Parts: sequence; structure tokens; C-alpha cells
Amino acid sequence: FPHVDTLILHFPNEYDVEGEGTGPWPTYVDTLIHEIDKDPARSGRPLFLFGHSRGATPAMSVAARLGARVLKLYLASSDAPVFGQPSPFQGLSERFKREGDIGLLKWFVSLDPNKMMVEICRAVESGEMKIEDTPFVNDMMKLMRKQYKDAIFPDMGKDLEGVCSPILAFRPEMDATCSRAGTERWKEWTSAWDRSRAKTVVGATHMGCLGPQQIDGQEECIMIKEILKDMAKVMAEA
Repeated sequence: FPHVDTLILHFPNEYDVEGEGTGPWPTYVDTLIHEIDKDPARSGRPLFLFGHSRGATPAMSVAARLGARVLKLYLASSDAPVFGQPSPFQGLSERFKREGDIGLLKWFVSLDPNKMMVEICRAVESGEMKIEDTPFVNDMMKLMRKQYKDAIFPDMGKDLEGVCSPILAFRPEMDATCSRAGTERWKEWTSAWDRSRAKTVVGATHMGCLGPQQIDGQEECIMIKEILKDMAKVMAEA
């Protein structure tokens, strides 16, 4: 596999990007590009971008800004938006403002249910537990309100326009929020549609696709391995 210099970028709240709606989105994208280029060793270099779940949207926005500098986009656990419709994250924000904390909590648990979180959700919904009574749950909900309810999101008419990089999109088989058709639809958002593909990660969940799966009695990070193989191929052809 190739040696890859890695930079992890974050949600808007980590950069103190304030506000709601589409207005602050360009500032967020400016901040991400600044984070990439502030190190002289990275400034101006070709890039691969990876976005998981909500991270697919800023990855696409950065790619739209940087053009051919982005050699390829790798997106996972996220259906592509539909042309002519608002950002899916605008829809989630509006939904959680209607449904409140319990709607937000139930949605979050549905992404990757585990016994502890399912029990917490049940206890909150039944009134046995209050969110603010448990520091772990309270802190988690404060963060999720910022990231998903009182959220910023792109203007779909301009903030994802101009992507020219090929896309390899991954659909975790067990992720109910991610459809085959939605994963295939990412091809519609790049001029390199003929070099873009979609793949299914068999047996993986929304979050589980990032970690190891059992293959013939051995644990392998299937998606990450596939991405590294593809990067090597792109670099060899460049």
C-alpha cells in the first residue's frame, strides 16, 4: 500500500463556525481548506478526500472548490442528495426541531444500535431517565444538537457544483440509512461519472464499516483496505 499523509478534519463546531442554515457553510469550507493548506508540506499538493456519513457533504464541497487537485473522493455511509431538493441535513435539522431530543436520540441509536444505547433510549422515552441526569448522555446530546439540529448545511444549488473528481462510494450492507440507489447516485454529482463506482461492504453497519470485519477467520478493515488499493492504482496512473 502507498504511504499516505493523513489529516483528520472536523465538524463546524470544532472550528467555532456559528449559525444555522446555509449562510455559514462557505466559511466552514474556507476553514477546511485553510486547515489542509496551513502546513507548507501539504499546501497545493494533490489530495484524496474521504468522507463518512455527514462527512461526505463537506468532502464534496471541498472537492468542488479545489477541482482537479482532488485526485479522488471516497464516500461512505451516506446517500447522495437528489438534484433540485434541499440538503438531506436540512431535512434532518427541521425534523429534529419538530421531534425534539427524543427524536434526535432515537435516530442516532438507529444508525448503529448497541445494547447500552438502545436501553438508554428506551429509558429516556419511557420517562425513567432524564437526559440531563446522566453526564455522558447529556454531553452527547449537547453535541448532537449542534451538529444535527441547530446545524449548518450547504446550498445545494451552488456549494456542491463543479466536482470533477471520480468518486468511489461505499454502502454498508446493514446500514438502513444508506440505499443502493442513493449510493449509486453520487455519480450524478461529478463530471467524472464514467470513472465513478459504488460498492457494498457486506455485513457492515453504519459505523462498523470503519472497523474490522471477519473474513475467513481473520479480521480485516475491508473498506479501508479497498481504499488504499484504489489510491495506489490512482497514483500509479497519475
